[in-house]
Amino acid sequence: MSHLEEVGAEATTDVDLEKRQWLQALRLHDADSAPVEPASPAEIMADFIRQHTAAGQLVARALFLQPPYSMEEAELAPLLAALVEGEVGADIACVHGAQEVYFYSTDSMSANYADMCVQVLEKDLCRAIAQAVRFECQTYPRPYKVAMLEQSPYHFESAQIAAALAAIETHPDYADIRPVTSSNGVPYLFSERYMRYGKAYGLCEWLEVERFQNP
Repeated sequence: MSHLEEVGAEATTDVDLEKRQWLQALRLHDADSAPVEPASPAEIMADFIRQHTAAGQLVARALFLQPPYSMEEAELAPLLAALVEGEVGADIACVHGAQEVYFYSTDSMSANYADMCVQVLEKDLCRAIAQAVRFECQTYPRPYKVAMLEQSPYHFESAQIAAALAAIETHPDYADIRPVTSSNGVPYLFSERYMRYGKAYGLCEWLEVERFQNP
């Protein structure tokens, strides 16, 4: 190897890796002079919703009407319709709450989780609890541990939970939601639409006591 080649090799090893990658990217950009197609409004909105969904958040429709977005209703309505119905937003779904319409990406959030988030956003604790209990009893099936309401996505405080459970006891819409407690005092809830008290008790007893006695 000549002296010039040796100097060149040493200089190459001294180049910062990030700068080298940046220079390579510049060369690739210069080599490919084809114009880049700008993102459409629907693509920009879809990416915005996906980013929020990945962070565990729904996007309320009203958000786009407020600053800093300040879109006009005449512009927003057809854009959202095209987004949900078109290929660009194939993963974008909407869920209707009592107060608002929300959007999310099905790539990173399930429909059930989106429904739970709606109840939290709209502060409908009784409905949120009833929906969680019914889903648990119907899907798995098993009773719903009350302590789960203190975790994501709810993060309800114990006083909020106690007040909501007291309201559920007397509200006709939630007549199927019943309490059950394991022998070591851990409270659960179950829905009589999907299981009887005996089954609910047996399951919570196994979850809290028996499985630890018989590993």
